[in-house]
Amino acid sequence: MRGERKGKSILRICIVLSIGGCLLIVQSGCSQPSGYAASAGIENLITSRSDQWPYSVEVVERADGTKDYFWQIDSRIEQAGRALLKYHPTYSTHHFAVVEGSIGPNGRKYPVVVDTGASQPVLVRKVHTSENNLRVYPLNSAGPGGGKIGLCYLPEMDLGPVRLIDWGCLRLTPRSTGLGVRDDFAVVGLPVLREFKYIKFDSVAGEVEFSKDSVFEPNDADSWTQYPIWVEEDLRGNVFLLTRLPVAGQQMELQLDTGSGRGLAISEELWEQLPAEAKRVHLKRTKELYPYIGNLSCRSGVLAEIPLGEKTIYNAPVSVFPDNSPLVEDYGGLLGMQIFKQTVMVLDFENSLMWVKRS
Repeated sequence: MRGERKGKSILRICIVLSIGGCLLIVQSGCSQPSGYAASAGIENLITSRSDQWPYSVEVVERADGTKDYFWQIDSRIEQAGRALLKYHPTYSTHHFAVVEGSIGPNGRKYPVVVDTGASQPVLVRKVHTSENNLRVYPLNSAGPGGGKIGLCYLPEMDLGPVRLIDWGCLRLTPRSTGLGVRDDFAVVGLPVLREFKYIKFDSVAGEVEFSKDSVFEPNDADSWTQYPIWVEEDLRGNVFLLTRLPVAGQQMELQLDTGSGRGLAISEELWEQLPAEAKRVHLKRTKELYPYIGNLSCRSGVLAEIPLGEKTIYNAPVSVFPDNSPLVEDYGGLLGMQIFKQTVMVLDFENSLMWVKRS
């Protein structure tokens, strides 16, 4: 369901995290009053709602000693007017989709990554919880990269005229995310982003447009190419946004990751399927840092040009990973934001389409 929810929303958060975060189950939901509260220990997890917070958490212990955490929370998104946000200045360094947002009534602003590769609704850091007095339940288990994680209640986050109200989230450490040297990046993931009818990434103008109520209607449909998009969930509960399009004439199903600042990342198997003329590049052995996973061995280089659908991408970064690499073992590869740095790309969730401008 997109836009404002009606009824009840259940978020299931597991301890074992992987590339995009944790397991998420969403049912319909409605709004409830929000409230801020101090941090608490995991032993004090709230098991019923109160006048102070509109959620409950149930802890279920498995036979192997691990635990699942079930949030029941009424989450919603409000949008007042056109939501057109400029890229945050850190875009020039990291190249992933990032805008400026604020948390709570004090108006403190932070860079927020618009990340279709994240399976949690929202990921925050210690700086966000401490500066905004967010209620956090620290967990003894470690997240990706070994950093401690915690369950967190987020009453409000604003992205310009877009307001996220009453969302369950995870607090991660910088060691967990690997987003760079700054420790104040927040992340809005796919479970939130797919609630919009469309999101437009204009890397030429350096801005992102969110639309909760209006569908995407291009002025000149002939200047755009459409590709199917869909969401899949793996056995660990991670959700992935996928597309199908020809790469150098070869049909491929790839993950769309707006939280990746790189270009085309594919498995050795898919690389071998490309025609020889598309692989005229010297690949050097190296390691690349990916959020939530760590430094991964690969071979990388820059392709002078490569046909991607009906558009030719010039100076396209490409990284080739072993078939068993955690980045490509579920899906053969991913498209990062550098692929779209000289064009406009729209995720049309209403019609399950990706639009890419030809010129």
